[in-house]
Amino acid sequence: MLKKLLNIKTIIFVLLTVAFILTAPKIIGLLLMLFASFVLAAALNPFVNKLESKFKNRSLAAIVSLLIVFVLIIVLILPIIIMGVKEVEVVATILPEKLLKFYQSAVNFCIYGHSLSDIIPTENIINASPDVAQGLFNHLSNITLGFFQMCFFGIMLTMFVFYIIVDKHYLKSKFIEFFPPHFKSKAESILYDITSKVGNYIRAQILSMFAVGLMITISVAILGIDYPVLLGLIAGICDIIPILGPSIALAVIIMVAYPLGIVKIILAIILFLTAQQLSNYVIRPFLFGKFMKLHPITILVALVVAQEFLGIWGVILSPAIAATVCVLFDELYLNPINEKEQDNGVEQ
Repeated sequence: MLKKLLNIKTIIFVLLTVAFILTAPKIIGLLLMLFASFVLAAALNPFVNKLESKFKNRSLAAIVSLLIVFVLIIVLILPIIIMGVKEVEVVATILPEKLLKFYQSAVNFCIYGHSLSDIIPTENIINASPDVAQGLFNHLSNITLGFFQMCFFGIMLTMFVFYIIVDKHYLKSKFIEFFPPHFKSKAESILYDITSKVGNYIRAQILSMFAVGLMITISVAILGIDYPVLLGLIAGICDIIPILGPSIALAVIIMVAYPLGIVKIILAIILFLTAQQLSNYVIRPFLFGKFMKLHPITILVALVVAQEFLGIWGVILSPAIAATVCVLFDELYLNPINEKEQDNGVEQ
């Protein structure tokens, strides 16, 4: 047995595994991009297979699939941009008057015979305005840089997805070649299980986003706030980004509800937070558990661990990462142990 394991291919495989473990922390961004590409390719693969049977060309089928996804994204985002521009104009019209009234009320407000201007010198605020303006300018520069980085990331992600879909069989065969002969069939089985589960991740994520969007749409419509469907759409799309995404959606809802008064704003915040709690602790764990056959506790643990070590992109992909880890743990540790126990039981 020992002689069977100690061969050149096994030694090279072990060395490559150790090298990967040592270098992984330094290239975590690239690894997450490759994993995200693999997840998207796994989700699109059934659709590409159907188109391939019609077009008789896998490259063309992949291009059509990616174009359809791109068009859907544009169709979803374009109304949001149009509504956002309109609402910014409305807020920009109303906000100066509101700020002026707030300033006058604050200046005239007295505490034990002293006005607020006596307690907080307005000269310091006025003198600090250039620094605030410079800070805003720097912030806008960072946003612009971040936008171009996102565009670059999107282009690279699309290219990775395209080549993974088109060269699926070639990449699979090359991946299997890295493993020792006695482990090739097991590696192929593990790869199939991982591909199936991470493909279901996209489907579960879409249903989760739809559920959040529907709850927000109903809540906003009940309160009589404008654009309930668009606000629900924004909330659903932003739900894919933990913490930051819901914060952006809530800010947009507050901006739209601003002309309706403070009571509607408070009610909108309460209903939004309630919907988010239902999504985070009921809907998402249930959907990811059902589609990916993972226990809700596993999903929650994966979210916490990914947030700690992998950042925002790791949190987004945490259910798919959890599915991959669970498949590897089952196939490499639990199943061999259970098979050995069953064999020992039969022998006895």
